[in-house]
Order: sequence, then C-alpha cells, then structure tokens
Amino acid sequence: MRTSDWWVVVLLGVFLVECFLVTFVRRGIVPGEKKMQWSLYALLTTYSVIWICSLVEFLWVRHQVIAWVSIVAALAHWTALALRLSAIRRLGKFWSLQVEIRQQHRLIREGAYRFVRHPAYSAIIVEVLMIPIVANAWWSFLLAAVTLVPLLLMRIRREEAAMVEKFGDTYREYQQEVGALIPRWSSWHSAGGASHHSS
Repeated sequence: MRTSDWWVVVLLGVFLVECFLVTFVRRGIVPGEKKMQWSLYALLTTYSVIWICSLVEFLWVRHQVIAWVSIVAALAHWTALALRLSAIRRLGKFWSLQVEIRQQHRLIREGAYRFVRHPAYSAIIVEVLMIPIVANAWWSFLLAAVTLVPLLLMRIRREEAAMVEKFGDTYREYQQEVGALIPRWSSWHSAGGASHHSS
C-alpha cells in the first residue's frame, strides 16, 4: 500500500462501524417466532471474513489503486445503506435481524416494498460487494459473490415460505407482482397496497 492510499483503509473502517451501528442499534421491535436463526450468525461471520480479506488483500497485494473505482463503489455502498435504513424504518417495530413472524404481522406494500419484496437484502448485497471493490481487492470480491449471495438466497427462500404460510394467496399475488431483489417493470406502475417483511 502506498502512503497516499491511506484513505481506502479509512473507508473500510467507516464501513465496519456503519455495519455494527445499523445492525445492532436497539429498536422497539415486537418479538415473534424465529426461524433459521443460524443464518444471522452465518451472515455476520461472512461479512467479517469479507471485510478482513478485503483489508488484507489491499495491504499485501501490490497494485495501484484505481481511485475512481473506489469512489464510485463507496457511493454505491452508501446509496444501498440509505435504502436499507429506509426499509428498516418502513417496517418499524416489525423489523428483525432474524426470520421472524409475529401474530400482528400485516401486509404493507409501501415505500421500497412497492418495487422489491426484500429491499434490505438487495441493499446488503450491494453494500457488502462494494467493500472489496473499494479496496480493489478482486479475489475478495469473488469470495463475497460466492458466499454472501447464496447465503442470502437461502434465507430469502425460508422467509418467503414463512410469509406464504402467514398470508397465503395474498402473499402469492405479491410474489407475482413484485420482484424479490430486483424491480420488475410492472412494479413501477402498480399502486401501493400492503405487505410486511423482516428483511
């Protein structure tokens, strides 16, 4: 690492602090039935490994940092963070780190949930994938792609099953109308209805 590239290390440190502040801040959530609890610890472990590998690769692999790539990736990371915070606020007391279903659950198709069923998961994928890109750590990026994404897809599949169990055909219609992680063209034209998620 060249002395002039210290700012990349600072960015990585900021990302780490953000992650723990957003993830573990206390919120007045309503407890419910938790499913697939191990996935939370797997996600936190995966994030930590990706962050550490990105830092180590940046410090030890000798190459010139492509500054504009790092800057664009940092902006994408913060944009995704804003989306995740918006999704968390929209869920309010029903948001959870776990796949957690409550008796009081209600469908809310508002905000980002009009366009994707799991905006927080979409945001997490972008946030985490941008970490190694900021560091120009391409091996770490590959590691992130083959570990984080499959893990989140497994969690989404379990969460979707729980939502269908809770809401039945109403949620199946939501699945048909709105994409899981990427907006569908039709969702931009649909009016807001109602749906809730823990993600």
